[in-house]
Amino acid sequence: MLTSDEVGAIPLFSGLPAAELERLARTAADLHLSPGEFAIHEGGEAALFAVLAGKIEVLKTFDGIERTLGWRLPGTIFGEVPIALGSGFPGGYRAAESSRVMRIEVQQYYSIAAVSKDVAQKVSALARERMGGLQSVTAEPQRPRVTLVGHRWDTACGELRRFLARNQISFTWLLPDTSDAEAF
Repeated sequence: MLTSDEVGAIPLFSGLPAAELERLARTAADLHLSPGEFAIHEGGEAALFAVLAGKIEVLKTFDGIERTLGWRLPGTIFGEVPIALGSGFPGGYRAAESSRVMRIEVQQYYSIAAVSKDVAQKVSALARERMGGLQSVTAEPQRPRVTLVGHRWDTACGELRRFLARNQISFTWLLPDTSDAEAF
């Protein structure tokens, strides 16, 4: 169970009035995570999280491979990008060690933002910063993981292309009678 002192120890919420801290402590979820357990998976519904204890790994799947983008330590928040965009989580957040996080639902966040413009401004600024970081990561050129050589109208080749696309596996498709295919 959360206490208003624990909520007030999070820098984002430290300036909130005592009544708001108490309300957050009563209404926010108190999650205890074991190592490897997810606070939220990539694509999960928007919510705002604050790390109370432990260490959270930020993961993003690129081309079917998990990549660590960063870490969230006690006192930090995550979920500002989905809050700002009204979207799902662009990455997953997994406990690297036994951790405790606080989950604030979207409606709760907007209630807090209505009381404190400072909280809303800080969350927005952090969202802009983190979106810039995501843009730089996704802008890195990716080498295709698979080279597929097959005829345009071959049913098996078409099924394989759809499978790779559905599973977000990058591929290069070459026709067998081209000079590029002869190199393979």
